[in-house]
Amino acid sequence: MIRSVVPVLVLVLLIIAPFQALADKRVHQNGLTICSIIINELTEGRVSLEKAKRISTAIGNAGNRHFGRVTCGDMWLYLAMVQVESGFRTNVVNYRNCRGMFQVHAPSWARKFGIKYNDLLDPQVNADAGIRVFKYYLERYGTLPMALSAYNCDNPRGARRYVRAVMGLRSRIKTRYTQLYQNLQRRETMTAEFDPLGTFPTH
Repeated sequence: MIRSVVPVLVLVLLIIAPFQALADKRVHQNGLTICSIIINELTEGRVSLEKAKRISTAIGNAGNRHFGRVTCGDMWLYLAMVQVESGFRTNVVNYRNCRGMFQVHAPSWARKFGIKYNDLLDPQVNADAGIRVFKYYLERYGTLPMALSAYNCDNPRGARRYVRAVMGLRSRIKTRYTQLYQNLQRRETMTAEFDPLGTFPTH
């Protein structure tokens, strides 16, 4: 009976612990490493592992700042949003003046957040703004599908295709994250050092 329970506990830790924020705003190092690998894969190597780590850290810090914690489930969602919105291109500006990797609509949000339009091309500023916008819609509409739709087009029911794309990709990212996590566990060099509850600063 104990053996059957252990895998379940490990899965729970996998989903919750690696990105769970603590009081000092620290998150697990291997969680960010795995997300960096996933970004690198999603972009077919266009985003280097080093840059992907900086992006992952910026997103994790923003989630901690505005939601108080970041679970793996949150990160899977944020990565899916960024991939669908911009393909992790940090300097992209579309015809509606949506900017950066989260495609934040500058005319709507820059002044409210006290930032310049060009600041939204900075990954840290963009991640912070993108998650603030997402939180606004989530609190306003109360459900994830409606919040995602509103994030994309300011209409809680107007972007169903976008919602399906994000949620479908989130599921695939979850699967890949789980595979990479298990691969790390199997490596002897990691087994002795890897603590699912460990933390590291996201500066």
